[in-house]
Amino acid sequence: MSRPESPAARGRKTNLALLITLTLALITGGASFLLGSSSTAWLVTLHGVLGFVVLVLARPKSPVVQRGLNRGRPNRFASIALATVVTGALITGVIHTLDVWEPFGLWSPIGLHVIFAIGAVPLAMLHIVTRPQRVRPIDLSRRTWLQALGVAGIAFGLRSVFDRWVAADRRFTGSHEVGSGQPRQMPVVQWFNDSPPRIDPADWVLRVRGSVERDVDYEELVAHTTTKEATLDCTNGWYSTQDWTGVMLSELLGPGATGRSLEVRSATGYTRRFPLGDVHKMMLAHQLGGQPLSRGHGAPARLVAPGRRGLWWVKWVTEIRTSDRPWWLQSPISFT
Repeated sequence: MSRPESPAARGRKTNLALLITLTLALITGGASFLLGSSSTAWLVTLHGVLGFVVLVLARPKSPVVQRGLNRGRPNRFASIALATVVTGALITGVIHTLDVWEPFGLWSPIGLHVIFAIGAVPLAMLHIVTRPQRVRPIDLSRRTWLQALGVAGIAFGLRSVFDRWVAADRRFTGSHEVGSGQPRQMPVVQWFNDSPPRIDPADWVLRVRGSVERDVDYEELVAHTTTKEATLDCTNGWYSTQDWTGVMLSELLGPGATGRSLEVRSATGYTRRFPLGDVHKMMLAHQLGGQPLSRGHGAPARLVAPGRRGLWWVKWVTEIRTSDRPWWLQSPISFT
């Protein structure tokens, strides 16, 4: 018969499990936030399961928290703050999944979920530094692994029941449908400090630079009428499938385009870099649903990048440049 675990051992294992769970939740959440391909759908599922793991671990964590509060340590307020933001991240994640809160600009459940998650990082690091715990061999015993599998199984079961019977319909990214096929109902969302510029189509010129050097005016752009259905999946938690009309980048650049990447720049300075091999998938659109783009939706021209989240769909495009730099050599998100 195995010996019962001491409270100290249970506390160490719970703390270790929470640290691993929260780290994985941050990684999978960040990846889910940035990626929009169906091949990454498992990240969203895993992120949700990890949220339920945190809930399952809350019960064994409670006596650990109580002991810490009773000791009256000076940094207990930082620990309380950490618990608060983690709870906030869980609550806003559930609210987003239920689709019971209409987004208001940047203030949306998923936006607050991200803010809480980012806020947890420095608090968790402070908690680790001020309350270091030495992992002992017994903490990684066969019993521990069996307990971990049990917790994971319970969390996966809870997530499955929640998705089937409670959660609202969502895309594989976790986003909710808004205004598909109805362009006027598709939300207008700006990125951080972007402000929709007023660009007269008569004055608009697209600069194509790099291995291809030419300028394209609006009259030449609207002469291209390729129509493509594509889904804009916004990091604000919604998606919308629409018909976009414009020119495929492969046609715009022509066979002379060489290099490793393609940089697309907005009139606001916002920039994203793509693999050059993706030009046959992407479009420079001037119409949405058969009508010219509105100012808020990127007029005179915006990028349509199927399979990528909305932050890659550059609005108010004024320059496209080929480059020998690899596409991944850029910040995961642009702060411009």
